[in-house]
Amino acid sequence: MRQFKGRAHHKMDAKGRVSLPAKYRTMLAASDLVLVPGTDGCLWLYTDEEYQKLIAPLLKNQFDEKYDLLRELFVAGAEDIEVDGSGRIRVPAEQRDFASLSKEVTIAGKGTRLELWDSESYKQRLSGIDRSKAVKVLTEQEEQSN
Repeated sequence: MRQFKGRAHHKMDAKGRVSLPAKYRTMLAASDLVLVPGTDGCLWLYTDEEYQKLIAPLLKNQFDEKYDLLRELFVAGAEDIEVDGSGRIRVPAEQRDFASLSKEVTIAGKGTRLELWDSESYKQRLSGIDRSKAVKVLTEQEEQSN
């Protein structure tokens, strides 16, 4: 599976359609896609293959109450999505509202998924990142691998 990386900025039209990054369009058009509410106010776009990996533990433990909120987000809140002939997806209104998506959308690659953010919210998120904490985490990972 190809890893998603980088950022792209696109406009959402009045019907809730947004273009996918050009470098991923062919791959995503050939895949079944699932759009789910993320845990941080954005939307997560997965191929169905990756989505099934995400929800497998939630479905395995259907009667464990500690998974209820995650099932609500990732199963009940999930929508199957198709890529149209112009390389766009249509984001359902409920999901647009959840993520406060407006006209300007930032699509960020996060490895196994793409994240769809309201561009202004994404800028605020980036400005609030403590880069020294990120460096500390990387340093700790490097030390553990040695």
